Amino acid sequence: MAKVLEVDKDNPKSWVKYTKTSCKTCVATCCSMPIEVRFEDLVRLNFITEDDLVLPLRKVVARLKKEKVITAYRPEKGLFAFKQTDEGKCRYLVGNRCGVYKTRPLVCRAFPIEMGWRHGFCPKKTQDSI
Repeated sequence: MAKVLEVDKDNPKSWVKYTKTSCKTCVATCCSMPIEVRFEDLVRLNFITEDDLVLPLRKVVARLKKEKVITAYRPEKGLFAFKQTDEGKCRYLVGNRCGVYKTRPLVCRAFPIEMGWRHGFCPKKTQDSI
């Protein structure tokens, strides 16, 4: 009998095949993974404006860190590490659903089909599996 591997968000080999209905019964496991956002995402979420594009990037990064919007910036990729809650979840998670769904970052729009550690698979957990 094959051993059933428990889904672990940090172990993509344990993830399950993603379907269009996966999110309906999931406890939003992906929303407790690190979230890296782009400049455009921060504009769409109203943390910065288009005018901030002309400012020195180091000043924008310092302000966003001070305001606890981000924790880090990776210049080689142009990605900002989005600050999560003290519980390690996305700041916009309401229950098990996204509170800013229409303006959510690109990574959230594309996960897990186009972005993520294992395309087409997700770390889906249901309330019963916790």
